Amino acid sequence: MPVFAEFLLVAFLIYLWESSLWLPKRSLAARKRWFGTGWRVSSPGRWLATRELGIVPMLPLPPDSGLAPCGGVPLATDENGRVFHETTDGDFRETTATTWEPFTWQTPHLHIGPTSLRCQSPRAAEPLKKQRALGNPPPIAIRRLWKLALSPTRASRERRRWQLVAAPLRWYPPLLTIGFFLFLPTLYILRGPMPCLWLALWLWCLMIFISAHLWWLGKRAYPAARTELRMDALLALVVPFHAMRALELASVHAFATTHPAALLISTGDLKNPWLAKYIRTLLHPRPGNPGDAALSHTAAPVLDAILKRHSSSLAAFDQPPSATDDPEAVSHCPRCHALFTPGPQTCPDCADLPLRPITKIP
Repeated sequence: MPVFAEFLLVAFLIYLWESSLWLPKRSLAARKRWFGTGWRVSSPGRWLATRELGIVPMLPLPPDSGLAPCGGVPLATDENGRVFHETTDGDFRETTATTWEPFTWQTPHLHIGPTSLRCQSPRAAEPLKKQRALGNPPPIAIRRLWKLALSPTRASRERRRWQLVAAPLRWYPPLLTIGFFLFLPTLYILRGPMPCLWLALWLWCLMIFISAHLWWLGKRAYPAARTELRMDALLALVVPFHAMRALELASVHAFATTHPAALLISTGDLKNPWLAKYIRTLLHPRPGNPGDAALSHTAAPVLDAILKRHSSSLAAFDQPPSATDDPEAVSHCPRCHALFTPGPQTCPDCADLPLRPITKIP
């Protein structure tokens, strides 16, 4: 195999590796469907994961403009004012925090005493800092953070803002990718190595433009993530594969404080399967699980008020599953929608949550 062909093969393998996004396991990646207004929501770690991070594959051909990595709120509170934090497996566990003193921020972790939460962007800590500066105690601050994160108006505004400030990144990275993997080898075969050097210089100018735009995003658009965006800008200046995925890398900071439910509601995707599943977890906390009860106490009233403004409600999502594929099923779990034949009274996968009869639910 010629040396130039080996170089392109290795470069393509590196590009495939760069076409993956590392996110905290508790984050969710929403991707707009190619046709229609629907979204697909997936959690990191289905393909590859570490203790804190999981991988989200991106579309191989840039830019993956429909990708929206949402961070949400990793905290919850109950009626007694206790603070709970979200673990990497999605559960909420109680902390010892009663005041702001245990809360500290060391990029990229939010520390609550001995507990450490990996955040996808420094922007996730900005609302907490603002609530602390206003003098609100943690329980009140957490409830206000959920109102902000679940607001469809705010989610729509964040999305429009991201589409506006990231407009140049929709063109420069694709030109860089096509020039590197298509024009460069074609010119090498037809014209030889010298014209390739001029093309490589032009591609490097594209990398400079991408790097300058990332630097501008950190200075003007998302100053809370200035350090991270500047680091991406420096890498995009010298690593072409990093510059090719600049749009997706910067989107991590754009949606760090947006809950995926707000993004779905703002676009009218109320029939999304993930949204129905998430609402069922709020409506049916597992018995004996204070973390589930805290999440339901914090998020359910806010989300119900938002859905009522969109001519819906939480109760509209509490419907039984279809039993056409299992005619012997007589009951189901209201949380996970597992079907059961006569005999069991509780769902073992949901901490013995009582089952519901299928025929008695409208």
